[in-house]
Amino acid sequence: MATTSAPLFTLLDDNEQGYDRAEVDHFMALARDAYDSGRGMPLSEIRKASFTLGPGGYNPAEVDSALDRLEDAFAGAERDRYIEQYGEDAWYEQLHLRSQPLRARMERPDGQRFREPTEENNVGYRKDEVDQLCKQLEAYLDGENPMSVDEIRTITFKTAAGNQGYDEAQVDAFLDRMTEIMASVG
Repeated sequence: MATTSAPLFTLLDDNEQGYDRAEVDHFMALARDAYDSGRGMPLSEIRKASFTLGPGGYNPAEVDSALDRLEDAFAGAERDRYIEQYGEDAWYEQLHLRSQPLRARMERPDGQRFREPTEENNVGYRKDEVDQLCKQLEAYLDGENPMSVDEIRTITFKTAAGNQGYDEAQVDAFLDRMTEIMASVG
């Protein structure tokens, strides 16, 4: 007789779109094994996890929230292992070094922090909104602006065409790196 395990997340009705249960269960099992073994998992792998949407399945908001907590847990475990091996001062020095390329981008003049959208995709994020966030993040790195990593994970920007916008992929890559640093701080 086959047994089915209890669902990890709320299962939606067939008339609602949810994440494929088997895909989510498989990813979560891999993550649990990586965490329990101490191997860890690249934070980018957690952030880039995606699952097929279909009728029924897991509640996407619950799964996405769990992925954020999973990223925080792996970042915290990585931080703790590093501090245990090299000390807290070395950890903060490493964070400082990892933040320097991001800081260099944040220090660029308004309207010049990222490339503009390509001709192929002439729409991007509004420059003024991204520039404002960069100023807030620079103050965060200076210890002058407390922010949570969830503020970065959930940020949205209005779109703008042509030279009024920044390339979305480049801004998203920057925010991914910033998220890693902020999650590592704890």
